[in-house]
Parts: sequence; structure tokens; C-alpha cells
Amino acid sequence: MKALAAQIHKAETHIRHDAAAEIRRKCERLSAALGSPEKTYYEYGFLSDFDHWISRRNEEIAERESSLPLFDDIGGLALDPQQRRAAVSGEKNVLIVAGAGSGKTTTICGRVKYLVETKGVNPSDILLLSYSKKSADDLSRKVRAIYPGLDVGTFHKIGLDILKDASGGKFVVEEQFDAIIESYFREELGKDPHALRDVLTYYGLFLNNGENGKKYDNEGELFEDLRKDDFVTLRDCLLRMSGDPSAMETIKKEKVKSFEEMALANFYFINGISYEYEKPYAYDESTAERRQYTPDFYLKDYDIYHEHYGVDENGRAKQYKGEAEAEYLRGMEWKRWCHQRHQTVCLETYSYEFANYTVFDHLEERLKELGVQFRPLGTDEVRKTMDSVYGGRSFVSFINLIKSFLSLYKARYEDGSMFEKLKQSDFGTAYQAIRAVRFLDICKRVYEYYMNRLRGEGKIDFDDMILQSMRALPNLSGHRYRHVIVDEFQDISYSRMLFLKALIEHGDSDLFAVGDDWQSIYRFSGCDVNIFLRFQDHFGFAETHDIGTVHRNSQQLQDVASTFVQANPEQLRKEIRSDKSITDPIRIIYYDEDEYSALSHAFALIAKGHPDGNVLLLGRNNRDIEAYLSHRFFFDRKSSKYVCLDYPGLKVRFSTVHASKGLEEDFGVLLSAEDAPNGFPNKTEDDPILNLVMSEPSAFPFAEERRLWYVALTRTRSYVLILVPKAAPSLFVEEMEGSYKVSNPGELDDLNDRISCPRCKGGQLVRRESKDGHPFYGCSNYPYCKYTIDDFQAVAKNKRCLVCGDFMVRKKGKWGPFYGCHNYPRCDYREKIDPFDK
Repeated sequence: MKALAAQIHKAETHIRHDAAAEIRRKCERLSAALGSPEKTYYEYGFLSDFDHWISRRNEEIAERESSLPLFDDIGGLALDPQQRRAAVSGEKNVLIVAGAGSGKTTTICGRVKYLVETKGVNPSDILLLSYSKKSADDLSRKVRAIYPGLDVGTFHKIGLDILKDASGGKFVVEEQFDAIIESYFREELGKDPHALRDVLTYYGLFLNNGENGKKYDNEGELFEDLRKDDFVTLRDCLLRMSGDPSAMETIKKEKVKSFEEMALANFYFINGISYEYEKPYAYDESTAERRQYTPDFYLKDYDIYHEHYGVDENGRAKQYKGEAEAEYLRGMEWKRWCHQRHQTVCLETYSYEFANYTVFDHLEERLKELGVQFRPLGTDEVRKTMDSVYGGRSFVSFINLIKSFLSLYKARYEDGSMFEKLKQSDFGTAYQAIRAVRFLDICKRVYEYYMNRLRGEGKIDFDDMILQSMRALPNLSGHRYRHVIVDEFQDISYSRMLFLKALIEHGDSDLFAVGDDWQSIYRFSGCDVNIFLRFQDHFGFAETHDIGTVHRNSQQLQDVASTFVQANPEQLRKEIRSDKSITDPIRIIYYDEDEYSALSHAFALIAKGHPDGNVLLLGRNNRDIEAYLSHRFFFDRKSSKYVCLDYPGLKVRFSTVHASKGLEEDFGVLLSAEDAPNGFPNKTEDDPILNLVMSEPSAFPFAEERRLWYVALTRTRSYVLILVPKAAPSLFVEEMEGSYKVSNPGELDDLNDRISCPRCKGGQLVRRESKDGHPFYGCSNYPYCKYTIDDFQAVAKNKRCLVCGDFMVRKKGKWGPFYGCHNYPRCDYREKIDPFDK
């Protein structure tokens, strides 16, 4: 046994995990054969400290090889200690966890040079794979400068090469997945009345996932969130499309106060039941403390009111805190009292009926009992309504969600048989279960359309090609590699993972995978970050190394960005270091309504020190740039460049954050830091329903969007400037509060100077002008709160009524001037004027 230990000690190569396990087994069998352990065996401590001993020996070898001179010049760069250690890893499976801008490609080049020059590996025995053609071309350019014979390609290219070798034929691979899915909604959907109605019903009643655990201190805070969500009913969409000016005036008043109210409005609309939203009650119930009662819905053809209450089975309004909940419940009782007093008919629905999905059945039953006639929209009406929503930001995000789902589905399953099985999955509530079933039905139709179109044109797509190449691989003598190196491994999909495993088995290959789970942002194309996070579950024992020294961003920026992305406990923990230092590398620029003014402010800050600087504008969505275009900033089609007349020296380009992966620029400007359903985070596209087709579900909200935000922050070599609407700042901006510098603090009123709305309590008064130019103050939560006042002196003094909280205004009476409540005649509270009060 001592001799065996001495032999291992003298070994000059890495002892792998599987080899070490075999050595241990041999030693244990030898020990058992001897009948009893030898004394010298325990004195040497060989077996009792075996794992540590092997690890220490391997590290000694790695440290020695890390200092090889070949790492001093890799494409003109010297590898840092972490990169060197990663490049000489000797395990069969190696995972390199890198940071943004840490030199992943340089590390791969170092690995290749090490294998060829130190280990004697023939370059033809090395295969390099990457996710996209763009990243593969970049990798190819750099490694072939070292060894021209290297095989570099995408999974797509290698899979296609295998198929061609196996059959000798040519394959037409469909690469227009997005276009085909969009053509279904644009061209095919309208041909199927049943499918058309299903999509309209889902869009109208189920677009929201039914999850909202936020609590509010008052109605105003709720209104602030509603203003960001901007729920628009189907009737609104149809009226907007009509272009009727009178209709436009009408729909400005219909701003529903929750997704549930929007679903109820859409239920009425789809079933042809005419309704009025928040029509003032037939009897005046206004008082000093309470404005006129406006029930949620009024069915004018039947003289029926309908109130929807946000309460659970126990009668609790848990969306509110403390006294706010008590006030909400008192309001419920008061509304019921009004209807009882005046003998008016009022239907009631409740939030818990949405959770258990009884709301529409119960409502339909009650309506029919009261003689309400249901006249569901005809096919032409449904088609016209769908035309009104198609192309809108919400519907675009809905289609993007379907694309993501189908990409993930196709990466895991060979045919459409799993759609029915997925319906049996465990869901949180009955509403979410029904919602998922309806979504799956829609997706199945789109999937079948897509597959039929491929078959009809004699094509295969990427997932088909990968599957067929996997089946063909065992029958081929070629495509055997000693080493497979994968770049951008965080972007691997389930089908690519299966293909990679088959390729490794075919050649008994070593795997060297490099990536950054923090930059996994391509879920919409089938990528599954859980394969990266659970690497050993899929590929077996692996040696893991971090490359944490970044060469793009400053330490200060990485401190903020790293903390932000690691708020998700599912992400791998790593420490990022940089030798660059920049004070306040993240700058916030607030704006009110003029988006270009904020962009111009950003350009001014950049041009001040870098008049010829390179600027990368980033949007969460392709259309985000549109709001910033003006006669001063536009896209010049002749030069295919963005032109800013105010700062002509700046070289400006625009990219979505998704498309910016791998890019870097002197300055980054994020345009879309807005809290909205299709803002950043995009709440429609980041839907929990995607967990149905992920290898492992994520419980953390907006996990992919958080990684996308991290990518946006880290595209800059210096500063990133974030443009933020004051009225609806992104959740991510609010989360990072204290970690950035506000570049235009004058745009933000000092908190002590803000004037709260006396009606909703949560909004702030803002200056506006009527159509005839008359100035007044209105609530920032308009149209949910319609409070107005045109007495500027009263607002400036901010003296409040002790009864209702409205402003006290100076008035003249029979006995001289006095303070009276602005809420008069609902409130007749008054005070004497102090003679010294000017």
C-alpha cells in the first residue's frame, strides 16, 4: 500500500475523480483481503485522508503548470491567475463560471494552447462550440489565430454536419421560428372562429397571472400602481381603433382599478352586455367626508349595479394594511347600506371568486336570474376586436410569451403529446389552473400550425435536426473529439444538452464549459439556465472554477450589479473584482413627460468630457427607442446611423438588451426603466407559466428580467445612465436606491415640499392646464383620482380642513374674510382668519 501511495505521489498528471475513486476501491479491497489493517497503513494516513491528499496533489501540479510561459501571451494578453488555473484544469468535466467582461474567450484560447503545446493534443481533436453564429465567429477568429486547424461552430452547424455525413443528403432547416409564429396570429387565427374566441377570452380574462401580494397603506398607493399597470379594457381598444373623437372622450373616463375589474368589464363586453363603468349613483350620497358614490358597473338596460370587492373568503381586504383595511371594509358596508336604503339592485363579486374560479359562473347565474340577456360577440365582432388589440404592446408581449413557451417545449419534447399531460401539473389556485389549461390549448394550436407548415414545406427545424443528428451519431466513425469546449454555456437548451452529452459519449470526450449564469437571458429561444446551475446533475462530477476579475467595468459598478443579481438565491455566488475605479458609475436621470429631454441630458453629460464618445442606447423592447425620437434626434436611413443634432460628435447606436449580449461601449444609456406591464421588468413575458417547460421551476419573481437588467448595467466601460420616468420608476431602480447618483435632482421635488392629494392621500398634486389654457392642480393618480383645485394660494399655504382634509381657501363673507373648506358644499367647515395671517 505504501508503494502504491508513493507511485501516485510521483505522478506528474492530474488524478481525476473517477481514477481516484478506482484507486480508493482497490485500496479498500486490498485492506479487506489482508484481514486487518496494517499499523503502517494508519501511520501513513493514506486512506483515511485520501480525498484531501489527492486534492492537494492535484493542486500542486496545477500551480506548477499555471506558471508556464505559454500563458504570458495569449493573443497579445497575459492570463491572470484565475484564468491560468482554469485553463490547466485536468478533470474530465470542468465548469468555468465567469463574470461579465472577465475574458472568457481569452481563457478558452489559453486552454487550447495548453492542450496542444503541453498535452500534445492534435488541434483536429478539439471541438469548440458556441451558442450563436456571432459568438462562434468571434471565438473562431481568436482561436484560429493561434491554430488554424481548429473546428469551431455552433450546435446548429455541427448537428447539420453530422446529418449530412449520415445521409449524404441536404436538409433545409427552418430558421424563421418567430416569423412563423407571428404569421399564425396575423394570417391563420382569423380563419378559425373557435380559436379566435379562445385567444380573445384569454387576452381579456386571463392575461394576468393572478399573483399580487403587495399591501397598501391607503387608496392612493393602490392608485399609483394602477397608473403604472394601465389596465385597458377590450371595449377601450375597440373604441380607440375607431378613431371617433366622442368615443375617445368616453374611454378616457374608463380606468378600471384592478385586473379583476378589467376581466369583469371584458366579460360583459364579450357577452354583449352593455355597461357603464363608475357611473355616479342615482341618489346623491356625497358628504364632507365622502365624495359621490360611483358603483363599479351599471347595467343601464336593466337598472342593475355591480360592485366587485377585493376580499377573501373570510371577508378580509388583505391588500391593505391596518386602518386602510378597516376603512375599506367600512366602505363596503356603507355601499350595501346605500343600496338597501334606496332599494336598488346590486350584484356583488369578490376576489376570492377569482382565486377559486367561480366568479364568472356565479355572475352569469345571477345575471340570468335577473333577466339579463347574453348576446355573445359574433365572429366578425370578435375578429374586429382582435384587430384592435393586435400590434399593441401587451399583445406583442403575449405573443413573445408564447414563443418562449414553445421554444422551451420543443427543446424538451419530440411531439405535441405533452400538452395534455402538462395540464395535470400542480397549480396554485383554480384560476391559475384554468388559465394554464387555456394557455396550453392556445399554444398547442400554434405548435400544430408551426409543425404542419414545416412538414408541408419539407423542412426540419433546429430541435428536429438536433434529435436526428443524435440518432445518427453512433453510426458514424467521425465526429469524435478528445476535447469539447463550449463557450456561452449559460445559453444551453435542453435539446443542446442532450446533443452535447451524445457527442461526449461518442468520442469519450473531456468537457470544458465556460459561461456566466448571471447573463442567461435567452429563455425566449429555449435556453434553460437550470442546466448551468445543476451542471453536475447532467454531466457528472465536475471541477468548478471562477473567473472573477473583470476588465470592462469598474469595481464600483460591479459591486452594485453583483449585489443586485445575487438577490436571487438561485444564482451562483461569486466575487467579482476589477482594477478599475470610477466614482458613481451608475447615474439616474429622471423625467416627467418629455423623454427626449432626459436623453439630451444624458448626451450632455457624456459630451462634456467625451464629445466624440461612443454611446450604446439600450431598450428592453425594440419599440422603446420610438418615444425618444424627435427632429433633434433621429435615425438617418442613408447612413444607417442615429443622429443627434445637439451633440453631433457622439457616435450613437441602439440595441435591445437581449441583442447587446457580448457588446461593450464607452457609455451605456438604458432607456426603458419604467414600471409597466411591458416595461422593465416586462411582467407579461416573465410569466410563471414558463415553469411548466423548464427543467427546474424558479420561485424567484422576475428572475430572467433581473439577469437582463444585470446585462444592461454591464455593457459600459465607464458610466451607465438610466432614464427613469418620475411617475413610474422601474421596480429595479427602486431596489437599487442608494447605489446610484441622481444627475438631475432638480427634477425631483424635495419630499418635504410635495403636496399630497387630500382625496386619495397617496397621490401628489401636479400642475396642469385645461384645454382652454386655464392652470390648475390635479392629482398625480388621475384618472383614478379626479381631484382638482385652481386656488394656487391655498395650495401654497397648504392649510388643511380639520374635518375632511381638503385645502382651506380664503373667502369673503357677510362679516368679512374667513377660511372655508374647498370641499364646500359637501363640507362647510370654516375658521376665522388671524389678522396677522397675510
